[in-house]
Parts: sequence; structure tokens; C-alpha cells
Amino acid sequence: MVLARSLVRPATVPQRVLARSISSSITFTAIDKSPSTNKPARLRVPLLKSPSHFGHFTSRVNRLYNEDKYSAHVLELSSQRPVFNFTVFDGHGGSQCSTFLADNLAQKIEDGLPFVEDAKDKHKNELITKYWKTIGGYWKRWYKHRKDNFKVMKKLNNSVKLANIALPPDDLHVRLPMVYLKTDYDFFEQEDNKSGSTCTLALIETVYSEPDHLHTDYYFNRNTISRLTLTQVGDTRALVVDKNGDAHCLTQSHHPSNPMEASRLRKYAANFFMTDSFGEERFISLANTRAFGDVGFKQMGVTSEPDVIQFIIGDHNTISKKLTPEEIKNYTVGGLGGDEAFLVLISDGVTNVITDQEVADIVTSHYNMKGGPAATPQACAEEVIKFVEYVGGDDNATCLVIRLNGWGKWPVNDRTGELRQTRMDDYNPRKLRG
Repeated sequence: MVLARSLVRPATVPQRVLARSISSSITFTAIDKSPSTNKPARLRVPLLKSPSHFGHFTSRVNRLYNEDKYSAHVLELSSQRPVFNFTVFDGHGGSQCSTFLADNLAQKIEDGLPFVEDAKDKHKNELITKYWKTIGGYWKRWYKHRKDNFKVMKKLNNSVKLANIALPPDDLHVRLPMVYLKTDYDFFEQEDNKSGSTCTLALIETVYSEPDHLHTDYYFNRNTISRLTLTQVGDTRALVVDKNGDAHCLTQSHHPSNPMEASRLRKYAANFFMTDSFGEERFISLANTRAFGDVGFKQMGVTSEPDVIQFIIGDHNTISKKLTPEEIKNYTVGGLGGDEAFLVLISDGVTNVITDQEVADIVTSHYNMKGGPAATPQACAEEVIKFVEYVGGDDNATCLVIRLNGWGKWPVNDRTGELRQTRMDDYNPRKLRG
């Protein structure tokens, strides 16, 4: 499958001078009780080397190569507050696309202000015109309805509204879709652009904190309320595990069987739906209807436009004081009003093998059994992948575990323990040899 119109790669692409190189570290104020100094020490801690707060692990499992990638950064967006960014990428057809995204997407999000301040849609129109002229097909029809599509983005802006908290500026419903499309087009212009990648991204920004001289106002501390923004392209997944240890899937996979995806594609594109030999519905030959890359399928409607959803997370007592009952019901995970335990971002090499609740229970049960320093999010992320490997996973598998306000406060209740034990017994190598 080839594009209706070939993409023209310029010999040289002028690089804009960036105002800031994004950070992958957070800054803590150390508590120094020695009388020799009155100045508190400022410590910079890399996110990828913060096992007590962020766990990350990936494995090629039984594949020759690992096409999964992930990243962690601290961004500065419109509010000038630190915005924590965690992302998992699941590459296919090679690792070029997932690597490009891991290296570039976060920076492009931070540099995406021109799309936000685009009063007359100049930058948006320029980008969509490129899609129309170089790709055509689906994008010809998208271009025709571009004004309506831009209006939908703007109407979705500030989807979370709170009566008693002045939320920082929120331009993400415009910034993220346009930046995703821009990043995708930039990948097309790479010399090797034949691969693709799905993506689940989380942004966490503290929107309220009560005075506490002992702690920063980062999202994982008590007395804080944060805004969680998730974007979804494809079939990677985001879970939040609540204070009761229950797993909540917050994203929806972009598969041909998804009614919203079927409606979108039949509206803008011809009918390329089919069923494979296993009875699974596919779009052309693809399992996903949205992805970065996959340049040969863009004209049929495979797009990097993300779903963008938002939640309020944080300290239960503080949320109870600052949010109305209706806001708690509408904006918090499960309507439970905070004290979420942890956020998990995973590739389909995990979700195709174990359930969401099994992922949650592996983390909570490992913490309950080990306790203390041995039960960090890092160790828990490793346990999830080890279990996937043990019970016969056959795809690259990646797990990110992000500690939230209620970490370690869940009840001792392993809902899937017996199921996991049965699965381990079934895949016991000694038993199989016998």
C-alpha cells in the first residue's frame, strides 16, 4: 500500500532554536537540620532513577527485538507550573517510529504554543494542508471539514471546571491533537519512516495544595489536588488503581471493533474493514485504527489524532473540602474522591496476557508481601513483566508504575491471587516437560 502522493523530504530542514530543553528530573528541597547553614539544599533527582516514586520495566519477551519505548519528563506549559509527563510507546514494523516519539514528542508538546495562540488557525491550516496535499484520501475530507474539526477541539478545552479552585490555563485539548499530527508528519519526513507506533501519555499537574513547609506540592504528596490528562492513540493502556485496590481502565483502544472508530472511518473513508482467519476484525491489515507512522495507511484514515480525557486526582480530605459532590462524582476516578494508589501505563504485550485487575493485584500483593524499600514502584513494575514472561507472553511488554497519593494504603485483598497461581501452575516448565 502506498500513498496517493509521495512525501517530499527537503534537503535541509531549518531547526528552530528552542527556548528550553525539557527536563527529565525533579527538584526537591532537602530538609537540613544542621545549625551550620540556614539555606536548604536543592536536589535534582532524575525521574528514571527515582524507584520509590516511578517504576519502569520493559522486555522483548520472546521477540528478537524490543520495539516498545517509554519516556518520563517534566514539562513547562502555559501555567509555568511543572507538568509531569509519562508515556509508553508500542512500536510495530520496527522501532524507528517509537524511538522517534520517545526522543521528540515531549519536546514538541512543550513547544506547541503556536497552535494554541493560533487565533486565525494559520498554523493549523498550514499543517492540515500538508496532510491534504501530500497524503490525500482521508485527509482531503478532513481538510474540507477542518473548521468544524478545529471548533470541536476548542469546545473541549477546559473540560474539567471546578467552582472553588482557579485551575491553571488548560490548552491541552488543542495543543495535544495538533502536536501529535505535527510530530507524525515530522516522522514521515525521516529517511526511514515505514514503521508505526501506538501511544498512551499521561500529564499530571498540581492545581491546588495546602501550605506544607516540609514538602513540595508535587502530585504524590498529601494535601494536594492534581489534574490528570491522558491521551490515547492505539491500544496501549492507562489504568488507575483506587484506594480499594480496584483497577480502572481510563482509556479505550482504537480497534476496528470500536463503534466510534468504525463511525469515524466510514464517515471519512471507504470501507476497508475485514475479518482475519482468527475471526478478529481488522482495518485493512492493521489491528489499530489510530497510530503514529504507518505512512502507507494514512490516506485510508489511520491517524495519530488522540483521545484526550481528564480527571482530578489527589488527597481525599483536600478534595472533599474543595470539590462539590457533583464535581467529585464527575471528575474523580470512580467518583471515589481521591486517594488513588497508582497509575499504570502498559503496552498490549501485557494486556493481551493478563487482566487489568491482575496488573493491579501483582503490584499491591508484591507491596504487601515485601513492604518497605523492597516494594517500590520500580520493583512492582518488574514483577508485572516477570509474570507476563512466566505465563507465556509472546510480545514486547512494558509497564510503568507511577506512585500516587494513596500509595500503600490499599486493603490486603488479592482478588486474582488464585487465578494467577493457577496460571503459573499451568505454565510450569517442569510440569510441561512431564
